[in-house]
Amino acid sequence: MKKVISIAILILALCLSGPTAIVRADDTDIYGTITTSVQPNILIIFDSSGSMSTKDVPGEYYDPNKIYSGTYTTNSVYYGSYKTLLTNNIANISCTGVNNLQTLGTVSMNIKTSDLSCTGGKKTLYMGNYLNYDKAGGSSLRTRIDVAKEVITNLINDTDNVRFGLMRFNYNSSETNSGGRIVKEIGASKAELTTAIANLTADGWTPLAETLAEAGLYFAGKPSWFNSNTTYTSPIQYTCQKNYIILMTDGEPTYDNSPKLTNSLYINGDKIGDYDKDGKDPGSYADYGTDYLDDVAKYLYVNDIRSDLGAAGSSFERQNIITYTIGFTSAQQLLQDTADNGGGKYYTAYSASGLQNAFKDIISAIADVNAVFVSPVVPVSKMNRTYAGDKLYLGFFKPQQDGRWVGNIKKYGLDSSGEIVDANSVIATLSDGSIKDNAKSYWSSSADGPNVVKGGVGAVLQDQATRNLYTYKGTKTSLTDVSNAFSETNTALTATDLDVTSSTERTAVITDIIGTNRTWILGDILHSQPLVVQYASDSYIFAGSNDGMMHAFNDSTGAEQWGFIPPDQLSRLKMLSDSTTTHDYFVDGSPVLYTDTSQKILFFGERRGGSNYYALTVTDPASPSFRYQINPNLLGSTAPLGQSWSTPAIAKIKTSSSGYDTVFLMAGGYDVNQDAAIPAASDTKGRAVFTLRVSDGTVGNLNVNAGNNTDMTNCIVDVSGFDSDGDGYVNRVYAGDLAGKMFAFEDDAGSGTWSKRTLFSASAVDNVKRKIFYAPDAEKEIYGDMIFFGTGDREHPNDTTVVNRIYGIKNEWKTPAPATFTESDLTDVTDDLIVLGTAVQQAATQVALENSKGWYIRLENPGEKMTSSVTIFGGVLYFTTYTPETGAVSTSDPCAAAAGRGQSRFYALNYRTGAAVYNYSTAVEQDADGNVVEKGKTDRSKVIGTSIASSPFVAILPGGISKIFTGTEGGVRTETPVATTDMNMYYWRQILQ
Repeated sequence: MKKVISIAILILALCLSGPTAIVRADDTDIYGTITTSVQPNILIIFDSSGSMSTKDVPGEYYDPNKIYSGTYTTNSVYYGSYKTLLTNNIANISCTGVNNLQTLGTVSMNIKTSDLSCTGGKKTLYMGNYLNYDKAGGSSLRTRIDVAKEVITNLINDTDNVRFGLMRFNYNSSETNSGGRIVKEIGASKAELTTAIANLTADGWTPLAETLAEAGLYFAGKPSWFNSNTTYTSPIQYTCQKNYIILMTDGEPTYDNSPKLTNSLYINGDKIGDYDKDGKDPGSYADYGTDYLDDVAKYLYVNDIRSDLGAAGSSFERQNIITYTIGFTSAQQLLQDTADNGGGKYYTAYSASGLQNAFKDIISAIADVNAVFVSPVVPVSKMNRTYAGDKLYLGFFKPQQDGRWVGNIKKYGLDSSGEIVDANSVIATLSDGSIKDNAKSYWSSSADGPNVVKGGVGAVLQDQATRNLYTYKGTKTSLTDVSNAFSETNTALTATDLDVTSSTERTAVITDIIGTNRTWILGDILHSQPLVVQYASDSYIFAGSNDGMMHAFNDSTGAEQWGFIPPDQLSRLKMLSDSTTTHDYFVDGSPVLYTDTSQKILFFGERRGGSNYYALTVTDPASPSFRYQINPNLLGSTAPLGQSWSTPAIAKIKTSSSGYDTVFLMAGGYDVNQDAAIPAASDTKGRAVFTLRVSDGTVGNLNVNAGNNTDMTNCIVDVSGFDSDGDGYVNRVYAGDLAGKMFAFEDDAGSGTWSKRTLFSASAVDNVKRKIFYAPDAEKEIYGDMIFFGTGDREHPNDTTVVNRIYGIKNEWKTPAPATFTESDLTDVTDDLIVLGTAVQQAATQVALENSKGWYIRLENPGEKMTSSVTIFGGVLYFTTYTPETGAVSTSDPCAAAAGRGQSRFYALNYRTGAAVYNYSTAVEQDADGNVVEKGKTDRSKVIGTSIASSPFVAILPGGISKIFTGTEGGVRTETPVATTDMNMYYWRQILQ
């Protein structure tokens, strides 16, 4: 039976198998249950030059029963682009797929290079016999053009859901007949394409750059450079459609020196020339060849070639072209450079089988979807703790149909100007923040781009021969003790622990978690923000994952040092192998670290995965030990904790005028009551703000909960603390609940006794429950504090029934405490009258801001909600919001399904007035008196992508450069902050405080 390859770009909002009804609500609901296929455009540039008539290609396809002579050992197995020896005998490999390797000569399969086990990352393997065939084997020879025609014809016939087109070189007898021409437009039928291929002849020169430039004009729908009286109709149908060029050639460029390449205005009104600035152009090729091919590829990759599609700020505002190259019987650096610049990959082939495999590999690599929820991490410099370091870490996840999502952590560099660079010190991101397809992250052997299942710690983990996985069985605190091993040989780890009934099931669960038979081991890094910890001689990365464990990775190598499975997760691990379930959570909380001169304590929760917190001693990163567990009954039966969402701050607080504790500042956690579309008026769990002594996990003297305070009616998931007088002790704490109340706590006297007040209610005026998911940031004013926060139900991201707010509220700490503030005590600055009003309105707004208890802005996009904490830096509030897609998905535009993931926006506001700080919008705004204003209401924010963006993260880099990093779907956006006014910040959030 002929195998038909079916390819389409999946516009995903999670493709779920099994039941589509999701009872639990959470922020992954933006991925929905809808999938739409948009067929990619693929233009094949067929080398039709005279040299293609050369008869030097093995005329037969690979025959595994025949011995081909050459430099490779017949039965040895090699891998990778450098054909590195893997094993001296194929018999040493027992993985599924080895029979195909024997038969076909080459195959991609999961294997570890260290021990040949079947759990490693996917690698292309070759039999030595096949490599000898590919280089010069076969008893008969055929012309290059005949082999290429046969291979490409078969490819087109065997591939569905792709829009192919065909291009060849012109005869190049004159300037008006230079370059190449479209033989069949993209979207032609298979019959039309294969007939056109059959009629191709080998004649003329090899104008590679000219032809690629002409292909770009075709995609852009522009007038032809090299074909008279021709203006193209662009084949790009949809804004989200992917566009590819596969350039197959057998030689170097010839007659490829049209002045248009350097002198004429190209697609966007600029010139190509030495576009990649490599200084190699025009080059010294024979027969009027040039080096401009890689420059054209870069132009088509980094530019929007259809600026009339996808308006700025839309979900798909940029249409570019990715270029792959195949050197057929020819290996040349120019083709490698072209693929690198074009975001694709370079292949060489010397036979029919080799050419066939190159095309198939390109087709199989067409589609991918990745996302980032957690904030990027820039660790503090080891040399100077005032500044951040020069590395950036991103946690990734990728939705999967079976509910078992995959994840990764990738490491990038930061150059002296704060630009994100890859392992080769090349800029790693495009202008929209997405990771370049040809970027190579640290620890990776080749370019891995934004692909979740390439590179990063995940790929290193695939190649590890063994794993150190631990749990805690309650007898030995050293996790490396045999009783705590998560392994089949540990008899202390029972079937009952794993909630199964037989030894066979026990083995199956253990094997599954270790990953012996899985194609990708590391689970999704969804909400757990990686933590980089520096030791004397090395650094380690700690991160929770929804594969059931807290991981520790060596920062130098990317290798997993160990994984810890919390004991309360053991009975749930079997859920991971159940493909009928939706996405499940396990260790989804962010770790924090307490460190002093003698010890390091790692502390983390489970977020959606459970209601426990754990502390591990990681003073020696290779020998972790169990320290304590915090369970939901810590505060008593009247105030049970909710899901362990709190990422605590580490603080010193006074216990008396002369004593203090070092504590974790904690929130009560999430109550799943809030998952309901209309939750009950009050919650039963998570109604607390409290402290834990770092040393032993006992409750500190700040402990306000539903058992001792009647105002605590709803759960609290985040809390922040501040040192108002600079004495080193936190004396002011703020926390909001999911009913819209903001609480304030203080111990300004430093006596160890805390007072509490309900500072503000976001729901009191109109009785609309506005949820506060993130604790405020604060700055010090002469009268007290000014705090900043927003509302929005992150766990119901698609809800549009609530108009949410961003607030700036004054807290004067008056005694006795005044009545709870409401919006009627604040100034509504939504309409930005301080900028857009008449002179009278501007003055009145300024007076109102001075006399009121603060300000607020209504988020006016339907369903827009705060989905991040607020960060104050240099007098500016930075935060992100999410706006769901509203209305029915368009049946005429399949990209609407991807747009159904909504929009993330990045805000920058003046902290005193809520006015814009940057000129983000292209709209021209005027005030009420008709004066044009530089920064108006529409300049407060800009769209930075689809899905939910992370909280903005501020890093001060060596040299004093400040940058703001925000994780977006498939990448990270970078902003340079601007200071607008003097202010007294309590602190700004920095990793490894």
